[in-house]
Amino acid sequence: MRKHGRNLFARFQNLNLLVLIQDLRRGLIGRGNWLAGARLCPVAHGMADGAAVDHLEYLNYARNLDAACAFAARELGMSDAEVSDFVHCWDEAPAIGWLLDELEQMWEERLQDAEAMQDVLRLDGSRAIGDLDSDVSLGQSVTC
Repeated sequence: MRKHGRNLFARFQNLNLLVLIQDLRRGLIGRGNWLAGARLCPVAHGMADGAAVDHLEYLNYARNLDAACAFAARELGMSDAEVSDFVHCWDEAPAIGWLLDELEQMWEERLQDAEAMQDVLRLDGSRAIGDLDSDVSLGQSVTC
């Protein structure tokens, strides 16, 4: 599970990742099913919408777990083996503390990246405005 976990969850959209973190904190994570009541398997949290989760459930019951894992892998842009390995390990012995630590670290890295990008955009925006001011003060026309 640890081998593929970071790569798997790094592909999640921010909102999906945050919901998964919150569900782990509250103990609302599924095991043994893609969806059990209001509890989703960690991988199912990464699906684009409820229809994709429903399709996982359908494949799991109509065919088998490997077919559902293959569908999840395609949705996430991963190999079937990576998703299948994680799901099998999770269903056997979920490592909730480890996964929560990994996801919180990943979220913190995303926040740091976003803040760094905001700093770059602020600097670039300030320079661009300064460049426009100097062009106008020299009497040059500026077209946008």
